[in-house]
Amino acid sequence: MQIESRLIRIIADGNVYEKKDLLQHFTSEKELNKTINNIKSYGLNLIEIDNCYQFEDSIELLSESKIYGHLRVLGCTHNFFISVKDIVESTSREFDPSDIDTKEIKVSLAEYQTSGRGRQHRTWISPFSSGVCLSVYQEIAYANFPVGLSVFIGIELIKCLKKLGLRPLRIKWPNDLYSNERKLGGLLVELHQSSPYKLVANVGLGINYKLPAIQNWEKNLDHKPIGLSEIKGSTYLNRNLLTAHLIRSITNSLLNFNGDSLRLTQSDWSDLDMLFDKELKIRVGSQIIKGINKGIDLEGRLVVETNGVAKTIVSGHIIDPNI
Repeated sequence: MQIESRLIRIIADGNVYEKKDLLQHFTSEKELNKTINNIKSYGLNLIEIDNCYQFEDSIELLSESKIYGHLRVLGCTHNFFISVKDIVESTSREFDPSDIDTKEIKVSLAEYQTSGRGRQHRTWISPFSSGVCLSVYQEIAYANFPVGLSVFIGIELIKCLKKLGLRPLRIKWPNDLYSNERKLGGLLVELHQSSPYKLVANVGLGINYKLPAIQNWEKNLDHKPIGLSEIKGSTYLNRNLLTAHLIRSITNSLLNFNGDSLRLTQSDWSDLDMLFDKELKIRVGSQIIKGINKGIDLEGRLVVETNGVAKTIVSGHIIDPNI
């Protein structure tokens, strides 16, 4: 990936570059052509006309120093260790949860994941630099209700994005983020208990920033995606600043979550839930449960009413052909 990273950085500004000039950075034309093909396989829209190359738009690459700076301006006083890499298998595998303690919060970010993960063992697909893919590793004190923690983080992220002027935003239980019935992002929350007194949360977030115009990259998705830049419109949204806001929201949610958190935010849920009071089909293991979505209980579990009887669901996948 090192050689691909070099070429991406050369042409990231969106300007036109002639092939003869790019060849100065490579040992042969064959090496350049191979690198170009690899870059295209990452989902980047590299335009080629008459031996000239340019991206469809400039790319704002993630920067550790810029993210650290934005976090300081936002008033985050935590001790962060932030890692930004161009390509990883999955940010959720970059650090060992058993190495995390209260002295430091670790954050892994990547421009591209070869095996990004979502809930229910699903794959998270995001072209190079088109989103924010991160995992926050943080020791926490409370998590009697893991699904509740996951729901709470999702609610707080929605609030964070709305403060940045992004709307309309909705949630599909437990923590998929949507706008205009198109998927914006999703969360994966994993808890690791390496000792009786130590609980570490590994919170993975994938959120679309600016999706490429090339066709068919999303052909393997089971939903229609949307990016923050499309929601924001013509107003520029700094990607590194956005990343700092997302990190702050997640770390504060992990610090503040307690037994009353969902009780205090439950009144917000019906307004945020894109499928509230609608008939659902939920896959739970090999079983399909049908019923009317009645929101969540105080532990973050989905409440479904079937023939007048309420059932609670801890884990499952909502099946809806319309989204």
